[in-house]
Amino acid sequence: MATRQKLITCIVPEANAAKGAAALREKYDLQAINQHFARGIGKSSPLIKRGIGEKTEKVVLTVVVETKIADEVFEFLFNEADIDRPQGGLIYMNTVRSTPIQAIDLPETTE
Repeated sequence: MATRQKLITCIVPEANAAKGAAALREKYDLQAINQHFARGIGKSSPLIKRGIGEKTEKVVLTVVVETKIADEVFEFLFNEADIDRPQGGLIYMNTVRSTPIQAIDLPETTE
């Protein structure tokens, strides 16, 4: 079964996620955009010399798009969310794999 969708995932600062999501809604009329927070330890801070990373909070923004526009949306989001700047975050895309769901017959119960 051929898939027709791609999942684009960005991990960016909160302001950039809001900016990117708003731009996606405006240009592509995408309404099903998921956002959630994540925390981690960064290794690009002055504290790294002491072996301590900087605690940071980022937003993970995900959106599923049709394969035919996936590269265009990826590039658009890369630019709109300022990922091309230092500490801008990261973005990646992967294929959405789907398996057909088959209904099963359940025995009827009487109560």
